[in-house]
Amino acid sequence: MGYTGVTLAGLVWLLLLSFGLLVVRRELSILQDRVAVSGAAPADGLAIGALAPRFPGLRADDVVLFFFGDCAPCHELATEVARSADPGRYACVVSDGAMPGSAAGVRALLPADARALVGEEAAAVRQRYKVHSGPFGVAVSDGLVVSKGVLRYAEDLEQLRRAGYGAAASTTTP
Repeated sequence: MGYTGVTLAGLVWLLLLSFGLLVVRRELSILQDRVAVSGAAPADGLAIGALAPRFPGLRADDVVLFFFGDCAPCHELATEVARSADPGRYACVVSDGAMPGSAAGVRALLPADARALVGEEAAAVRQRYKVHSGPFGVAVSDGLVVSKGVLRYAEDLEQLRRAGYGAAASTTTP
């Protein structure tokens, strides 16, 4: 087998490798689309258009965020809330999750002026809003649920904020 045979074999392997990479890329793209769609219609939370339960500390136009102490993404998004220009615009419902006492870690990430509901009050809000996992957000406008979903990125917070407060909501952060 001369140089021609080795070159030909090498080209065949490169072609097979390229084809394999294309297949893997396609499969990852399909998986990404499936994951994105799964957050579009979450099972948790009240139905869109439902009357939002009233609680002290929650407003008729509000963004209610649900965090759990034993949830790493919840810690990341609580940090994003703390970095926002006005953390008081969010009502943060902080629960323990599966680890008793773990809510204190999330609460410590939020600034002192953040509206945070903890303990039994948080459990009551979670129950009435039908939220079982986090991080989860619900936008309320005029007392009605207008948007909801699993929160994955800081941009998700902004989308909920606009749904709850309208397009005039500021996007500036320090």
